[in-house]
Amino acid sequence: MIKKKPRKTILKKRDKKLDTIGYSKLDIMWFFQWLKLALDLESQNKELIVGAKKLWVAGTKKRTKYVKSNLDIPAVRKKTKGIPYEIKVKGWNTINLNELRRLPKIMNMTKNEIFQHFNKWFQKNKHLFGDFSVQLVQDKNNMIDSDDYLTVQIPKSLDRRTIDNQIDTLMKGLKLKQSRKRDITFNRGVQKDVMKKQWKVFKLKTTTDMSNQDIAQEVGYTKKKNSLNVYANKQLVGLRSVQKANESAKYLIINVSKGVFPKTTL
Repeated sequence: MIKKKPRKTILKKRDKKLDTIGYSKLDIMWFFQWLKLALDLESQNKELIVGAKKLWVAGTKKRTKYVKSNLDIPAVRKKTKGIPYEIKVKGWNTINLNELRRLPKIMNMTKNEIFQHFNKWFQKNKHLFGDFSVQLVQDKNNMIDSDDYLTVQIPKSLDRRTIDNQIDTLMKGLKLKQSRKRDITFNRGVQKDVMKKQWKVFKLKTTTDMSNQDIAQEVGYTKKKNSLNVYANKQLVGLRSVQKANESAKYLIINVSKGVFPKTTL
């Protein structure tokens, strides 16, 4: 389980305002990429098949492979059918999805093009990723007119301890219901190295004819020998890594289309 880093609050000296940073810009860029990919797949009426597995089943005496628990039982690998999911993007009500739909297909973009489009999009939407923070209002005309804020006047003559106690008493007496924390919430932090490989695997699987063996080498999965089975080879470990990354990528797309990111399970 990933421990989420505490949100950092800084004081901007120029305008004397607090800025609470919820996520790194790179985290938001990954969100942008997967959401754009989901929109591209939606426009193509693509279905993603997830949950397909290969299982050992009873075979014939002509087969040379056997079930590990009993070498007297011949067996073969059989692939089970997965579950098809049609991509329908919904849940991100505060984001202009049509603006993203009009961009070129993200799988056709270079890294520089993705970065350029993201930067333009981020400048318009960065307010969606910040937490609400305490504001110093020096002019009453600059107060934020929103139900998400409570305005309190604090006499400058009071010391910090008295201020804290009085605010605590006030909040308890008002019994206010907690408002939403942000427009967009990630369900956990982004594992950047893992996600980078998931993205690359899915791209190679869907835009090239490369084999899983070649993809494993291209992505750079470490092919360690499985100590639990002396017959397991390094290549097999790489193949399983590709399969797992591709499955996780599909779950990321399905979940971001429903308004959840980043999540690699249903």
